[in-house]
Amino acid sequence: MSGRKLVLAGTALAAIALRLFARPRVDPVIASDAIVALDGDRPLRLRTAASLAAAGLAPTLVVVRGEAVAPELVEAAALPFEIISFVPVPSTTRGEARGVAMLVRERRWRRITVVTSTFHVSRSRLIFGRAVACEVRFVGAGFSRARLPRQVLLESAKLLLALTLRRSP
Repeated sequence: MSGRKLVLAGTALAAIALRLFARPRVDPVIASDAIVALDGDRPLRLRTAASLAAAGLAPTLVVVRGEAVAPELVEAAALPFEIISFVPVPSTTRGEARGVAMLVRERRWRRITVVTSTFHVSRSRLIFGRAVACEVRFVGAGFSRARLPRQVLLESAKLLLALTLRRSP
């Protein structure tokens, strides 16, 4: 492959990675039945989700991997929303989607808003779309620029798995 083709291929890959992981499609924030804070990248995801619930955008805040909720939500304890937490099985995005899907069915939610790190939105949207039977909106809670190159590599591999070998909800 010539040098020019390598540069073009590298540029195309960088543009795709930028679109999928640094600037994915996120949804406008509107009222939902629940705000869901996915596990990982604490406290960024949890703070964003709690602020949305505190702003009255949902009566329920779902915190995945909830055993660590108390220290991070101390100041939110008196806020007017219910907090539900659960530990997903397995401890993956698919496990999180399955656990949220069960809550959606049990509580008959019609719309939820999922808060995750911005680099994680594209893959989460794919996985939740397969598992959850309601409208699912996504909010990116940001990311660390220093960790982005590593996250792009990890998310690229995980997205490839979700698109090929791990297609079940």
